[in-house]
Order: sequence, then C-alpha cells, then structure tokens
Amino acid sequence: MENVSATRQGEGAGTKAPAVVGGAEWALLVVVVAGLLDTLRFAAYYIPLPFAVNFEEGKILNAGYRILRGLTPYPPVGRPPYVVNVYGPVFYYVVAPLVKWFGLSFTAPRLLVLASGLTVALLLALLLRHWTESWVIALGFGLSFLAVSLVRDWIYVLRVELFATALSLGGLYVFAKKKSLLWAALLFLAAIYTKITFIAAPIACFLYLVLKGEWRGAWRLTGWMLLFGLTGLAALSAGTRGWALFHMFLTHPDPYRLRWYFQRFSPFALLDAGLVIAAISLAVLDVRRRSISLPLIYCALTTLMTLTVGKFGGDANELLEWQAAMCLAAGCGYAALRKHWKFEPAVALIPIGVMVLVLLGLPESRQLAPDLAGCPAAYQFAKQQPGELLTGNSGIAALSGKKMWLSDVLEFAVLGQAGRLDQRPLAEMVRNKFFGLILINGDTSARRREETGPQLPFSFWPREFVTALTRNYHPVARFSCAYAGVAYEPNSTPGPVSGSHGK
Repeated sequence: MENVSATRQGEGAGTKAPAVVGGAEWALLVVVVAGLLDTLRFAAYYIPLPFAVNFEEGKILNAGYRILRGLTPYPPVGRPPYVVNVYGPVFYYVVAPLVKWFGLSFTAPRLLVLASGLTVALLLALLLRHWTESWVIALGFGLSFLAVSLVRDWIYVLRVELFATALSLGGLYVFAKKKSLLWAALLFLAAIYTKITFIAAPIACFLYLVLKGEWRGAWRLTGWMLLFGLTGLAALSAGTRGWALFHMFLTHPDPYRLRWYFQRFSPFALLDAGLVIAAISLAVLDVRRRSISLPLIYCALTTLMTLTVGKFGGDANELLEWQAAMCLAAGCGYAALRKHWKFEPAVALIPIGVMVLVLLGLPESRQLAPDLAGCPAAYQFAKQQPGELLTGNSGIAALSGKKMWLSDVLEFAVLGQAGRLDQRPLAEMVRNKFFGLILINGDTSARRREETGPQLPFSFWPREFVTALTRNYHPVARFSCAYAGVAYEPNSTPGPVSGSHGK
C-alpha cells in the first residue's frame, strides 16, 4: 500500500512551515491541549458519580454482572424479565472482569471508556504523523478529538462507541503501517462485535485496496473477516439459541425520520466547520490528483453512517466515530492544502478556525442535569425497600442488588408495539401486586390521562399497565431522577408519604 497523502517524502508537511502558518498550528495545539485538560476535568467530576448518568449504563453493568454469574448477556426477551442488550458481546465481556475486581460500580467501566477516548486521540495522532510527517499537525488535529464538546459529553459515559472507535482506528493503523491484514481484520471484527454499525473502517480499507488495484489484499482482508465473522455469529447463535442475533439485529423497530437526523447532526457539523472545510480540501485535492486517499474514504463512510442518528432512539453518541474520522481527514486535508496553496493567510485560517470553534465549545462550568440531582436519594430508597423492584432506571436496577425486570423502557415500548415481545405479563404482575416497589416517571394523575386518552404511537407504557398501576399502587415518594421520578407501593401498604426527594 502506498502512502495516502501527497505530503510525504519531504515535499509538504514535513518541510518547515512559513511563519504565519506555523504560528497558527502552534496556537491550535495550545488551545487543543487546554480543551483536552478541560475534558479531563469534566471526566474527573462525572466518573466517580455513584449513579447512572445515561440510561444505557445500568444495562451494560448488568450485562457484565450476568456474565460473572454464568449467564448469557442475551436472555430470551418475549416475556418477563425484559432484559435487552443490543450491542455485540465484546464490550460486555470486557466489563465483566471489571465488575469482578471492583464490584458493582460505574467508576471502573467509565475509566475504561475514558482510556478508550485517550487511545482514539493517540491513534489519530500516530496516523496523522504517518501521513503528514508533522508532529505539530498530528497532535493539533489528533488531540482536537478530545477538545470538542461532542467527545467531552460522552467520554465519561459507560457506552460502547469510544471503545469501538479505538478498535476501528487500531485496525486502520495496522493496515496503514502494512503490519498485517489478519490483525487489521481481527481489530475491525472486534469493533463490529462491539457495535454492529462500525463497518466504515473495514469497508474503507477494502475500497482503498480496490482503487489501488491491490485485489489480492482486498480479498484477503474480506476473507479473514468473513471467516472469523461468520464463525463468531454461528457460535453466538448456537450458544444463546439464537437470542444473541435477536438482541443485536432485531431490537430497533423504532421509526426513522430524516428530520430527526438533521436536527441531531447539524449542530455538530456546524461546530466542526473548520474540520469540515479541511476535509473538503482533502477531497478536492484528491480529485485533482486522481487518487482517493484512505482518510477521505473513511471520512465519507462514517459520514454516511451518521444517518443512524435519525432513529427515534438515536443520540449524539452515534457520531463519535464520525468525529474521529473528521479529525483524521481534516489533518490530512490541511497538510495537503498547505503544500499546494502558497497564500499563507488563507491556509492559516483552517487551524485558526478549528481553534476558535474549540474555544467556543468550552463550557463555563460542570453541573448535573436537573433530572439527575435526586438520583442518589432514589437509589438509596430503592435499595432499602423490600420485595421485587420494577423501575425504568436501569442504573437503579443494576445497583439495587435485586433482579432486573426491565432494562429499557423505550425498547419495551417499541418491541411490544412491533409484536416482538408480550407486554401483557408485566401488567398482570402489577395487577397481582408482585412488585414491592415500582419506580418510574410520572404520577398517578398523568397515568390516568394516558389511560383514558388516545394511545400515542410510542407511549412508553401500554394501557393495561397504566390501568393496573393506578388501581393497585399509590405514589409514596418523588425524585428528580430520570426514569425514576415517582415511587409507587401496593395499595395494601401504608398511605402516601408527603414531600419530595432530591428536588
């Protein structure tokens, strides 16, 4: 494989930069390091918090705990308990030993996510150094990944995307350095078996080899991935009686809207305007050279994969690999532009633009979201109550020491309305007052309105559940905690407790 940047062999980024351009590059590096330190400051605040800051955290922790107990992370879903784990097995099996060594806590797994984010930035810098021969460009654009608001908001959250991004970039690095197609394929597969949408990197490498006429390498990479990938799927299916495939592929029947996609994606595209311009510069120069580079192909494919954020349950965490690819393409694009365009002030505008946007994205202070302030009280309340617990907050369920009966309210709703699970047994359990405590959002009056009003397309709770709840339970406490706003106890218990907690 030949180098993908035209700035190699002492022709471009490796040469001494003009004063204006060089000053802009060093200024960018200083600002990016400041942004990185601010990101670490935020992470240091959020990582030790003893409650979930995102609905997925409790599910991932519970999956690791299931593995420690000799259970599969992919149980049957059709009837209670409704435990859904939508990701591939790799991250769950990495979290499991952390739970064993450090106990049921979010801190150690969140540190793993932080380490994954730092690894992504390191791999970006190494790849940029390989393609641009400039450490200043490599560090400025590579470390900018850690300085943007998108990454700052997710680097402390127990989610799989940063871990999968690190694996994908690891495969790209092995591929770019011509180390081993086998190891590149294994790293790509590990990323896909962390989250199935992480297909951009291996497809980019395949297309790059095809465009270079290296068909033997392209089919070798494809052969390794098919061999190990299909073998892994067969083993997962056999070991879970097919339920792993259901969890990974059939648990997203929620609707898709392009309007939702543009609403979620456009703010981050605007914040990345400097990187986008540099990436477009790479595209223009590649077309002029009639040689499409690997960073550009990877960036284009990850941009295409951002379309997944248009799902009803989509969120900005699905843009993290795109953010990494954008930093990579922007660094290469800037290096190529610096070589081909001699008008220094115009070239310097790119690092200055990235620097300004990083500065604008710096937050004023860290603070908990309003719907998290009362979570410590809600967690403590749930842990102390006797009997079975039903809650829409998977973090409370995971840390309560009790059985998790429902891992995700949204998935329960959409899978039920798609006919992929039966919601009626849960309503029957509520009618029979099976649960000693129900801790969900909303109050009885709101539930009654939902019961009598029109059924919303994706109302979280079916009418049967609402009817059973309002007739057999009463509210006893309130909390400012996501998916756990009101605590209900069976009507046979003493009357409601006045006041609220964590407001």
